[in-house]
Amino acid sequence: MRAWRLCKAKWADNFDGMGAAIAGGRWNAQDVPAIYLGLDSSTCVLETFVHQSGPPLVAMVMVEVELPDDAGLYVQPALSDLPAGWDNLPADAPSRQYGTDFLQRSGKFGLIIPSVVNPLARNIVLTPNHRARFDIQVRNSQTFVYDARMFSMRGVH
Repeated sequence: MRAWRLCKAKWADNFDGMGAAIAGGRWNAQDVPAIYLGLDSSTCVLETFVHQSGPPLVAMVMVEVELPDDAGLYVQPALSDLPAGWDNLPADAPSRQYGTDFLQRSGKFGLIIPSVVNPLARNIVLTPNHRARFDIQVRNSQTFVYDARMFSMRGVH
């Protein structure tokens, strides 16, 4: 399975999940490691762009990875099975508790969930302490720069 991550260059090949553990995220509580990836590169662009106040000051890279293909490693709940409020803005308890429970108790490697930015697209949250983490293969890594028009449309130059 192919997946992508848009991140600071210094984290391009780091898959320990500790970055997400620092403050927590939509699908993980603080102090719970998680690895966030998009199932397509455009989703990564949107997911990171909504958190930018202006063009990044540090180099960004788009990392393409290959994940193990064993379908038994992953769970993709139906939209109706996600908790009410999973898409709240800002992210809060419903999605955070659901994802944290998955990461700590499921025994699975990945949770495939919809993007809040585009619910037709999918993200995957990986359990970094799962044995399959060591099967992640970086396929490609390239410098990424947001199109300047994205920021000018927000009134940021």
